[in-house]
Amino acid sequence: MNIILNLLDRLAELILSPASRKAVEHALVRLALGLFIVHLVLFLVHEAGWLPFPMPESLFGHPLHVLYTPFSAILVAEVYLLIYHLPSSFARSMGKQLEIVSLIEIRSVFRDLSVLQEAGSTGRIWPWNDPFFPHIVGAVLLGGALVAFYRILPRRLARLEEQELARFIRFKRHLAAMLGVALAGIALWSFGHWLLDMVAHAQGDALVPMDPNAVFYKDFFTVLIFVDVILLVTSLRYHSSFGLILRNSGFVVATIILRLSFGMEAWSAVAHEVLAAMLALVLLLLQAGLQWGHRRFGPELKKVEDG
Repeated sequence: MNIILNLLDRLAELILSPASRKAVEHALVRLALGLFIVHLVLFLVHEAGWLPFPMPESLFGHPLHVLYTPFSAILVAEVYLLIYHLPSSFARSMGKQLEIVSLIEIRSVFRDLSVLQEAGSTGRIWPWNDPFFPHIVGAVLLGGALVAFYRILPRRLARLEEQELARFIRFKRHLAAMLGVALAGIALWSFGHWLLDMVAHAQGDALVPMDPNAVFYKDFFTVLIFVDVILLVTSLRYHSSFGLILRNSGFVVATIILRLSFGMEAWSAVAHEVLAAMLALVLLLLQAGLQWGHRRFGPELKKVEDG
């Protein structure tokens, strides 16, 4: 057992150390720039008609689609940061989930903005008639919710855990390290599946190329739900505060709602995402209210009970 724990400690140090974070962020920035250049070159070659096989219109039908690729690398960086912050704060990892979904909405805007070039011919003059409009609304509403979320977030909880709950922190680091390994596996599987889909499309397959969101992020959030449940159950051993238990339980529900939003029609997805954000925000407010009530009335109630 000690051997396994030591291996997990080494894995956690490899994935979650500040040096690793810096290296991953720098690597993903370089990857984003590299992918942008490759996608741009492929788009120009595709436009010139020099490719011997067709490319999907969802990625090569408009110059703005080139922006879709570097944003994918930025999203991977956000997913890594979610794993990085998981051992220090359950609430901060919830915020990272909302950040990821908001960036997915922004990325979808680049995918759907190509319809603007057709607005003159179709006579559409109102933005809410365009497919990108729900994604803009979703990104703005989630961004506003995140401002309030981080404003209310009690940062003292993370420092308290680091000082007094070392065993729980170690367990969360182990869990985050395993989630990092799962992330790498899901990413490789999804990328390979996507490449096979592109090859099939190039060979004349009539199937519509799959949406990248429907593979990687659905699978990752599914794994994340199980991780959140494990953290919730384990935290009961270390925390007896009703407010904290209520908050973390609600965060699990919010993660499930975010998972359900993937693959939905645009407005339905936005509704689910905003619902998850509002749920997380209300739960933070409830926790803050319960803590205030405990500080305000707790000592007096104790005197009454003792008397």
